[in-house]
Amino acid sequence: MNWRSAVAAIFGVVLSMAFAPQSRAEGGAGPEAMSMGNMCMVMFGYDMIHITVFQPDKSRSEYCDEIPATGRTIMAFDIENPAFRDLPLELRIIRDPLTPVLPTGEKELDALTELHLPAKKYSKGTFSVEHNFANNGHYIGLVTLTRESGQQETAQFKFMVGETLWAWVPQIAGTILIAGIVFVYWKHTHPSGGKKKEATDLAAS
Repeated sequence: MNWRSAVAAIFGVVLSMAFAPQSRAEGGAGPEAMSMGNMCMVMFGYDMIHITVFQPDKSRSEYCDEIPATGRTIMAFDIENPAFRDLPLELRIIRDPLTPVLPTGEKELDALTELHLPAKKYSKGTFSVEHNFANNGHYIGLVTLTRESGQQETAQFKFMVGETLWAWVPQIAGTILIAGIVFVYWKHTHPSGGKKKEATDLAAS
């Protein structure tokens, strides 16, 4: 019974890891990026810039870190802190090389850049950008804020356009782990020694 209980507990944990909705926090140390529902945000300290994504040619839905298809895409940015409206903001969207990109040189970013908006003040507190994504894949948005002192801070938000193989990695890994647990459990409950004993008994008779 202890063996069966352990297998059942591991089975539940694997299922929850493989199929449960993910709540992401990106960026590591420094300015963070996260998602809540269908609304993404980048954070500079406790101050937020909200990001909402639309694909008006395909549906009326709002998206965040999973954009379902390529094509015309609109990203709307809402600057939460009024003080940020007097500070230059720069936006750059790059193809995700799946390796750390911050800090890095300007030339390396240029090679990966999909879209770039130079630093600008947005006095109305909102702005939007339209881009036609031609390829499925993983992307990173880099939002750079220049403080009054001249110091620059960059926050990043990651998102995916279209379905890619990486989107299925958690499910594939979970399936493999579950299959392994079931196999080990079956081997434990059906030892080969029993078959050998039966064969020996038949031979003796």
